[in-house]
Amino acid sequence: MRSAIHWAVLGLLIERPGHGYDVLQRFDSAYAGVIELSTNSQINGALKALAQRGMIERLPTDEPGPDASARPRTRYRPTAKGLRDYEQWLHSFSPRSADAPGVFARQVAVLPTATALSVIERYEQACLSETSMIRVARTQASAGGRDGDPLEAQLISEEKHLALAAKIQWARFARSRIQALASRQARGRESQS
Repeated sequence: MRSAIHWAVLGLLIERPGHGYDVLQRFDSAYAGVIELSTNSQINGALKALAQRGMIERLPTDEPGPDASARPRTRYRPTAKGLRDYEQWLHSFSPRSADAPGVFARQVAVLPTATALSVIERYEQACLSETSMIRVARTQASAGGRDGDPLEAQLISEEKHLALAAKIQWARFARSRIQALASRQARGRESQS
């Protein structure tokens, strides 16, 4: 599945089950200016596609509201397959991704802490690997081993290096925040025992 909208909808349902209009409202709030919908019906299309793939399932319909003529709304929640696929997708997230800032962070934030830590660790390792490749490219460029303008190669290399350094710093920050949350949750469970 390649659609950023579908993954975003699945993440929203992992965060909290909901119906189409609810998901649309949360999508607009969470991804405004980052992932654009051409029409609101894309949310219903995403729900249908996710259900067909076995990634979400319908919950029992809501009870009718005060207006007896109103149709009950179909609510959705992720399936075990949907949770696994979402985690696998985030584990494969590349530091080369052109996703706007905040999308990956938002999508990691809905995961259980242990899974979020695993995803962050994998992401940081991918960033470090990319940094190593840039170092090799820098060495080749400075030695004149690459065709083209050496200045251009140096500028591009430095831009990539700085972008990756920021991603590595973010991954370390994210890990510390997730670990702090896990510690607070563990203390809370201990105090309830």
